[in-house]
Amino acid sequence: MIRRIAWGVIASLLGGSTASAQSVLERSPNIQGVWGAERGEAVFVLAHRFEVLNGGDELFSVPTLTLAAGLPLRLTLGVDFTSFSEAIPDKVTGNEVQYWLKRGFVLPAGAQAALLGGYNTAAGSAEGALDLRWASSRLDLYAEGRGHSSLFGTGDAAASGAVGAALRINRYLALTGDVGRVLTEDSVPAAWSAAVAFAVPGSPHTMSFQLANSGATTLQGASREKTIGSKDVRHGFAFTVPLGNGARWARILRPAAVQPAPPAANSVRVSMPGSAFSPRETTVRAGQQVEWVNLDLVAHTVTAHDGSWDSGGMEEGAVFVRVFDQPGRYSYFCQPHPGMAGVVVVEP
Repeated sequence: MIRRIAWGVIASLLGGSTASAQSVLERSPNIQGVWGAERGEAVFVLAHRFEVLNGGDELFSVPTLTLAAGLPLRLTLGVDFTSFSEAIPDKVTGNEVQYWLKRGFVLPAGAQAALLGGYNTAAGSAEGALDLRWASSRLDLYAEGRGHSSLFGTGDAAASGAVGAALRINRYLALTGDVGRVLTEDSVPAAWSAAVAFAVPGSPHTMSFQLANSGATTLQGASREKTIGSKDVRHGFAFTVPLGNGARWARILRPAAVQPAPPAANSVRVSMPGSAFSPRETTVRAGQQVEWVNLDLVAHTVTAHDGSWDSGGMEEGAVFVRVFDQPGRYSYFCQPHPGMAGVVVVEP
């Protein structure tokens, strides 16, 4: 029994994947998290924090831009860039770039982990992180251990870390937060952040509105309190944008719209010219098939309300076919766009 458990753990570590997206509902603002991009997919994240300086005359902004791409072997390659770094005293308000490579793993009992290695150009520091996530139906718990070969550009190696949590209100809304600090140096003030995070209905994007006492969300920036401004708290937001893959972007250069082939002789066709099924109600005989074709620029799904069948994501021009053998009413909808619904009526 022990041997089987041990081999199961090893297999999960070798074959596990990262989280499916960079959703702000699945990580807290100052923690990198276990998320990763699928192979061939790219994602973009904008995190922006700001406060008013000089009695209200000047707005100080700290943007962090993240671009990441999925590689083979379940790896994700990324870069974080901020034009207003506060982590390195000799380069305050200068550029800070963090290059990183991450691999995620699935652990027993529904937990996930990710190992990250990187380099911070402003600090001249090799960076590393171990992220853990344990998720239940309502509560997610996070932990992140960080290592720096040159903490804040001093040339001294150090360790830092953070813990966080997310309370899920429903599938679209969560409250998240974390607290972190340098573990090998008591004089560095701790950093914290909190956010209201939500999924944008009808889209693959997520967004959060944040409060924090820190600046850029690099590993070094998230390990200390901000150094500019007299206020205790900064406001901010984060917005995630899945960019898809090369095939999706190649459609920009396509000279004409997709023209689907005529339906099969025994098929009834339902089209998706936009965010709607046309016709909304379709009547067929038992044993007849229905085919759905996506004519929209946006990807859709055809998903049974009871979960018994699902097309998966359908890009423009994709076709999904299902045969209905039993009489009855079969309702369905589009998962990314829940208001997009239809029904198949099967007669004897």
